[in-house]
Amino acid sequence: MSTATTSEPDLDAEAQRVAAVHRLATSKAFYPELRRAEAQARVQLAAAVIAMDEVEDRIAAGEKIHSLYEQAAIERAKDAYAQALADLVRGESSVEADPLTSQPMNQEH
Repeated sequence: MSTATTSEPDLDAEAQRVAAVHRLATSKAFYPELRRAEAQARVQLAAAVIAMDEVEDRIAAGEKIHSLYEQAAIERAKDAYAQALADLVRGESSVEADPLTSQPMNQEH
């Protein structure tokens, strides 16, 4: 009869996953505006992936186009999603909101 042993790094990784699930659930309950921002960023990322797939299908069909624009859009969407997820986990927005409109302010200087 063999017994499976779990190594210490596996236990640490599992503990981190459990902590992450707990933190996300708690943050989603306490910060609905950050939850919405994360969900919107996730949808934008999905839309960018779909657009990329459509271009790749056209390329595979022989159309002489490139997918650089779509690749860049995916990178921007991944970055935006990662930031929105980090904001949710931390419970604070990294984007300042305009006090008059509650919309994100332009970060360009």
